[in-house]
Amino acid sequence: MEPLLVSSAAHEWIRRGLILLLIVGGFGMAARTVYWLLRYVAWGQGDLKINDVPERIKGFVTFVIGQRRVIREPAGMVHLFIFWGFIVLQVETVEYMIRAFHSGFHFSAFIGEPAYNFALFLQDVFGFVVFVAICIAAVRRFIIRPKHSIASADAAAVLGFIAALMVTKFLANGAEINYLGEYLAHDASWTPFALATAKAMEAMGLSTVALFWTYHVAYWAHLATVVVFSNYIPLSLGKDMHLIGAMPNIFFKKHGPKGALNPIDMEDESLESFGAKEVEDLSWKQLLDTYACTECGRCEHYCPAFNTGKALNPMMVVQKIKYALKEKGELVLRKGEELPEDYPSMVGNVITKEELWACTTCGACVDNCPVFIEHVDSIVDMRRYLALMEADFSPEVSRTFRNMEQNSNPWGVSSSYRADWADGLDIPLMSELTQAPEYLFWVGCAGSFDDRQQKVTKSFAKILKEAGVSFAILGSEEGCTGDPARRIGNEYLYWMLATQNIETLNGYGVTKIVTTCPHCFHTIGKEYPQLGGNYDIIHHSSFLADLLDTGLIKVKRSAKQKITYHDSCYIGRWNNSYDNPRRVLDAIPGVERQEMELNKRQSFCCGAGGGRMWMEEDFGKRINVERTDQALATDPDAIAVNCPFCLTMFDDGVKHRGANNVRLVDLAELVAENLVEVRNVPVVEEAVPAAE
Repeated sequence: MEPLLVSSAAHEWIRRGLILLLIVGGFGMAARTVYWLLRYVAWGQGDLKINDVPERIKGFVTFVIGQRRVIREPAGMVHLFIFWGFIVLQVETVEYMIRAFHSGFHFSAFIGEPAYNFALFLQDVFGFVVFVAICIAAVRRFIIRPKHSIASADAAAVLGFIAALMVTKFLANGAEINYLGEYLAHDASWTPFALATAKAMEAMGLSTVALFWTYHVAYWAHLATVVVFSNYIPLSLGKDMHLIGAMPNIFFKKHGPKGALNPIDMEDESLESFGAKEVEDLSWKQLLDTYACTECGRCEHYCPAFNTGKALNPMMVVQKIKYALKEKGELVLRKGEELPEDYPSMVGNVITKEELWACTTCGACVDNCPVFIEHVDSIVDMRRYLALMEADFSPEVSRTFRNMEQNSNPWGVSSSYRADWADGLDIPLMSELTQAPEYLFWVGCAGSFDDRQQKVTKSFAKILKEAGVSFAILGSEEGCTGDPARRIGNEYLYWMLATQNIETLNGYGVTKIVTTCPHCFHTIGKEYPQLGGNYDIIHHSSFLADLLDTGLIKVKRSAKQKITYHDSCYIGRWNNSYDNPRRVLDAIPGVERQEMELNKRQSFCCGAGGGRMWMEEDFGKRINVERTDQALATDPDAIAVNCPFCLTMFDDGVKHRGANNVRLVDLAELVAENLVEVRNVPVVEEAVPAAE
């Protein structure tokens, strides 16, 4: 070995001692910071329960190792290379640390020289790839700067740390190749980029002493950067906190029906408060969400409220919770101090009411988040506090609640009129039958009382009869599912309505339900099981697709028309049904289906969800007008929807824009008007015995 690498025993022990101090002290400080951050998370509500372990492992492999959600966006490939580069390079970092105490150490002694050379090749290539990816990321974040990209000092620091790790790695490896020469423990040809660095140094004519110091300075700088970076991450609470929080957050991601809100046991008399007023009122998983945030901006990029000038920015809600948790946790948990009476609460101070009420619960933030943050759950929990504990909501919401309490529908129309739309259509009520039909047609409040949606209801009933489907309706016994109340935050009102409906449905022995309302579909199918109501429910867009596919109904050629389809949030994102509605449109000859730029999982909300249908929209551009503009940009003859709320919002939007030549149509109406009527099957056919 080259003599300059040999030092006296005293110098060697000093070197080892300094490196030990750097590693143990530096990582010890980082571990202490992380410990307290996790203590703050444990302050949240709920117990750590690990269920569905095989599914969680599968999800971890898919979304952490495979980065599936990350690479759905073009910029995600940059992150993929950086992530895998870090994974591969950790082996080299560990070897660097061990070499501090054993200068001749190489993993080749354990895995053999061929495997070691291949490992060095991967480390070298991935190191270069990471450096290139960092440069691309820097250009994108600070020069190109997409609208949702944040050019912060923290982002610059993170990119700087990673770049420093790659630069010091290649400087150390290049100097080592030149300095050791024939004494090098591996074949330099397996590390092409380090070899290129070595040749550049050779061309510069660096002396042996210069190479010696280049190697050791780069080596020490690399280790120091690793240690400083490991402390910077938890101390700064910046975007790279996701290196700590993202992996466990994905492993512990919410399982169960997608989009189902967490229930409150309204019969638990021990509960003294409902919803989340303070950070510690949120669940531990909701608090862990904040550490997982990568600050990628995808949530705000697709948020309809944020993009129309509302107060809500879903990413900033997560960030505000994170910083509030740290600040309060340090005072209460770490220092044991009592908070002053005027200490600002989370709801109303840290996070404003305007932010909370602006959410449409469309799920764009949740579905596009690469680390599975549940923004909607946290927002609704804070709404629950405002609604149940403070009764702090607008007059129009108060009126909506009152209508639902008194007449079981947001319009406040007497339940005795629920079945008036069916007059003369020979549609039976469940109460009139001695034998239960195969399906209950859940009409919904809009389908029962809204003049425009009643046309959809009649069209779908016509299709059911033509297909020979055995069905009936509840009429005045049907009540609001409670969806608007629940998503506004009034869990108690939802519970009252839902339990009454479940009692009615179970009383009739209902097992199969079909509905034209995505919100009814979602609530009954995914949230009624929380209260003991388990039913097979299908949305009419899927039902129509199946009827057309099986030939139970046939359609004739329609007039040639360009129809632009809008994905409703509660059928699309929350229930992953994108193809069935399109199958319906594609099955009608003469229809040319068109897509808006934002479609499927990136579809833009109509603005009615989350109870926003019943609230005034006082700030920024109206969401329904923005979505209408997106639809009109396709120059359609008609806009097709599959939701009564979407129909109302588009109707208002089209009128606002004066686009009277553009028709609004539900899928059921489109099928019904092109239906080939070949028979008139009785409404109740092949009935099964009624439940006792």
